[in-house]
Amino acid sequence: MFVKQGWKRYFDMLNGPIYTRMVKEFWMKAAVFDDVSARMEEEEAIRKDPKLQGKSRAEMGLSEFTGTVIKSVLAGLEITITRAHIA
Repeated sequence: MFVKQGWKRYFDMLNGPIYTRMVKEFWMKAAVFDDVSARMEEEEAIRKDPKLQGKSRAEMGLSEFTGTVIKSVLAGLEITITRAHIA
């Protein structure tokens, strides 16, 4: 029944390899990055270089803030999970 409906590939993905150590490390280092975190990041950049006062995040060399996300670093790679990923 599932094969005829085209769900086989989905169930194959669910039953595929699970990297428990990587998942554990991801969540151990994970942090919520929200508007307060974004503001604190901007303030820190301005504290380090007062010339950045009044500039945009892009001009400060910071990534654009588009909404609350979960951030973590895994094997040196920054990973960001958004609401769209979960939905």
